[in-house]
Amino acid sequence: MSGLGVEEGRIMSVCPRRSRKYSVFRRPPLARGLHGSKAMRNRFLFLFSLGAALTAFGPTTFAQAADLITSIGGEGFLSDTQERFFNAANCADPAGTTFEDRIDTTSGTAVDQVYLWVGGQNSQCDLERNRTDITANRCQPVAGEAAQTLDINNLVLGLTLADLTETGLVDCANTALQGQPYELYAFRSSPPGAIDVLPENFGIALFKVDVTAPNPPNVSTEPPGLGESFTMTWPQPTDDLQLYRFYRNDVEDDPDTATLIEGVTADLNATSQNFSATGLGLEQDESTYLYATAVDKASAVPGNGNESDKSAGWMVTAAETAGFCDASGACTGCSVSPLSMISGAQSSAAWTLGLLFAALGIWRLRR
Repeated sequence: MSGLGVEEGRIMSVCPRRSRKYSVFRRPPLARGLHGSKAMRNRFLFLFSLGAALTAFGPTTFAQAADLITSIGGEGFLSDTQERFFNAANCADPAGTTFEDRIDTTSGTAVDQVYLWVGGQNSQCDLERNRTDITANRCQPVAGEAAQTLDINNLVLGLTLADLTETGLVDCANTALQGQPYELYAFRSSPPGAIDVLPENFGIALFKVDVTAPNPPNVSTEPPGLGESFTMTWPQPTDDLQLYRFYRNDVEDDPDTATLIEGVTADLNATSQNFSATGLGLEQDESTYLYATAVDKASAVPGNGNESDKSAGWMVTAAETAGFCDASGACTGCSVSPLSMISGAQSSAAWTLGLLFAALGIWRLRR
């Protein structure tokens, strides 16, 4: 029989099998991958769902709470970005210098009380190993680790600088300190105990101690000022300053008895300050000595930081300045008369002779 074969009593077709054709919608099992098996597809969906669930319910990363000292010595800071300083005036009276610590509750967790510890920069007081007797020079409890209750504004009130200095870590006695950094830890709700504290259970307030006054300005005192206006000058400072203040002494060159010139300051980048005889209340031929001081940034209110000693005194004298200045161009050295020689000395005779020679020259030219 054509196209048929017999093998052991069975009839078999000997016609060639046609190859199966596949389209993009019908792929062979190996090519279809996950789509080729319902069981495999279900397993994949199960594993994907399990991974998503583990991610959703896994540990949450908490941002470190940023507490903030909002006032020192009754003076509130003007912005949250200002550096917090205890200065020489604060350190002179630690028990009388109060401060307020604002507890960060932006995470949404209510805080009723905290337990305070203090350490130096990067002290990591949240770690148990840094709160032991062996590491006592690293972290110490504040106010005997007594619970501190928050007011309705999340402020810890009633703290003093003495609470910090009595720990033995915060140093107010070292006059070489220029912005020594410290960290104030506030552990939420319970004392830290003998465990490492999780980030969501504490906050850190940063502060510095600076009891060193800046150097006094190097004021130019020569030549003395003479005229109706005066410009005090000094070189650019190297200290981190806030402003300059000015003083006067109408009697003698004695900075210790000089008095503050109210309402007159220069900003931290200034290298000169203008004065007028009228503004200083000087009459003709009256003199006074002027002094400058530099004030650093170690305060809540600008101008209340550490203040330098007074500069050398610069004498200024009121004089009418209608006329010419001297050859150097320094107008504060103008003569009280327009009849001035190059040296600034008065000489009406010189001017008279000059006019006579000029008249004589014109007469000879006309001849």
